[in-house]
Amino acid sequence: MKVLITSAGTELAQALAADLSQRHEVTLTDVSDVTTEFPFRQCELGHDGETESLVEGMDAIVHVAELPEGQRSDEREIDFQTRCTYNLMVAAREKNVGRVVYLSSLSLFETCDPNWNVTEQWAPRPSPDAGPMGKYLGEFTCREFAREHSVRVTCLRLGEVGGEGAAALSVKDAVRAIASALTIEGPMWRVLHVQSEVENARFPIGQAKSALGI
Repeated sequence: MKVLITSAGTELAQALAADLSQRHEVTLTDVSDVTTEFPFRQCELGHDGETESLVEGMDAIVHVAELPEGQRSDEREIDFQTRCTYNLMVAAREKNVGRVVYLSSLSLFETCDPNWNVTEQWAPRPSPDAGPMGKYLGEFTCREFAREHSVRVTCLRLGEVGGEGAAALSVKDAVRAIASALTIEGPMWRVLHVQSEVENARFPIGQAKSALGI
């Protein structure tokens, strides 16, 4: 399988590439230049054909959807999660990419009482901050393509990657969940909550364990 991974500069994208490259042909991309041992193409995910060229021949895309540290203004964050994600999904549709894994965040529920048992059936309650609001809008963008049966999308709402709190998610567990999401069959649109099984874990992950076999 040929897999494109966005946000190449992140620790998660690098760890995922290292894992997937043992079984698949991996290409990394980012809006800025990144030094990496894996095949890399810089791309702004724009409208001018560069994004379609980027996804040409790919079987799957993992949209890590994280901007480089120096580009995270509120305006840029919203633009990246909406316009750039839209461009990526259009390209995926036009180039017949089989599936997309979009990495959202469990921070969409940060305004909820921490004692609530929040599952995938809950409607997100993002704060107005650009980070969680951008992920929420990114989910909407991907969902519409899945609903029109253009691209099969699995949306993984990740806990705090590398964190240590009640919503912690180790990089290893995140990689395992993403790798599984690339290979499973399922509905055109699916949302799963993913965090590590830590003490006092905030989010139930029964659906992810069942669907992903993790």
